[in-house]
Amino acid sequence: MGTLLDLPVGVKAQVMSLQGGFGLQRHLASLGIMPGKIVQKITTQPMGGPIMIEVEGARIAIGRRMAGRVVIRRVT
Repeated sequence: MGTLLDLPVGVKAQVMSLQGGFGLQRHLASLGIMPGKIVQKITTQPMGGPIMIEVEGARIAIGRRMAGRVVIRRVT
């Protein structure tokens, strides 16, 4: 297990948990990022920029600090 930051581009993973307070969890849930969902990393922007992920067909950009709080497990 790791976080979205550790996930290579193009690889799918299942969200296992969200590390953070209620506000962060609610924000991520509003974006469709919640335990049990399958996500795929699309791109990583250089120089500390956001990462782009796909959740249920929607592409979402999230900051690196937020991505580091999403615990995932790779799926094959």
